[in-house]
Amino acid sequence: MLPLSNNREPIAPNRLELPAKLENLPHFMAFVCEQARQFDFTDKRTLEIELVLEEALVNVIEYAYPTAQPGRLILHLEGKADGKLHLEIRDRGISFNPLERAAPDLETELMERPVGGLGIFLMKELTDGLSWHRENDENCLSIIFEPRHAD
Repeated sequence: MLPLSNNREPIAPNRLELPAKLENLPHFMAFVCEQARQFDFTDKRTLEIELVLEEALVNVIEYAYPTAQPGRLILHLEGKADGKLHLEIRDRGISFNPLERAAPDLETELMERPVGGLGIFLMKELTDGLSWHRENDENCLSIIFEPRHAD
């Protein structure tokens, strides 16, 4: 059974597959943000989704594939009857679980902190569900967004 949109019409799962290149980032962003708008996500929440999506996609684009051979990046997006957006990002790049990264030390002075880790921290803070697994030689990052993020 297909999920229902706010106007109670079925919303089919959506899929977008493009080469994992920075030039395709706007296409991925527009694809997801349009769905968020259809589900009446606020502008603020849509901006949070964009931040999370950009962090996740740039990580795949920059690190998953050797630079000479960019692979594919697949987004699968499904709107649920409860208004949540379920997003899955898949790539066949180097196995990497971003959720295993240690949380950054936010108490240390900015200039003394090691580089990296803040983007994943941001992703964890702005999502309502985040999980990773490896399946069929693919990294699968699943993200859930509720219309209004619980503070």
